Amino acid sequence: MIAGTLVLLSISPARACDADSVITLFETKVHASQLIRLKYQKQTHSLLFGERKSESGTLWLGPPKRYKVDSPTQTVTRGADTLWVYTPATHQVTLRVGNLDSLEFGPAGFFGSLRADFFPVDCGPDTTGSDILWKIRLAARTETAPIQRLTLWVDPATHWARVAEYVDYNEETSRLTLTDYHTDVTVAKDPFTFVYPHGVERIVLPNSPARHDNAGTGD
Repeated sequence: MIAGTLVLLSISPARACDADSVITLFETKVHASQLIRLKYQKQTHSLLFGERKSESGTLWLGPPKRYKVDSPTQTVTRGADTLWVYTPATHQVTLRVGNLDSLEFGPAGFFGSLRADFFPVDCGPDTTGSDILWKIRLAARTETAPIQRLTLWVDPATHWARVAEYVDYNEETSRLTLTDYHTDVTVAKDPFTFVYPHGVERIVLPNSPARHDNAGTGD
């Protein structure tokens, strides 16, 4: 009888799962912090290309919209209205200004625009490893959205998303494992303003007018 009681107590937080309430708890957690740093691992499967090489790195968040994704192959930095993508292998930086919300979904995408881009479908308990998490399924609000389906596994104790899985309009599925959240981060410089490496080639993408007041600094 005692063992049965312990099992009920362990799953009771997940049983009380309401999609709208869980989303509110998660968003409150995100927006309560000015700067968040965490680790991510990304696995992607494509119907056309099969399994892609896994990716891992560090994610910086400046709610609601700013972020920086650091991986060994690429650095993606979004400021207020500017997006920089630096690829060390080509020693190039691409720059886009404005209309950033329409860009491809990535490791940081759902943190700042969950309710704007998706509506909840359902919520229920699910086991990940030895943990019972809230599993929330969401669908895109528009048929033309880059991401059509999103599933989040949220920790009932911390309210952080531990896993995110999304499917784009090409039926490519990506799964993110999110760990090592830190909100007590101190940095010497703003991580959401890109500093150009010396001698890098700068490319302004089409339909993105170059702006000097918000286009980063550096040599």
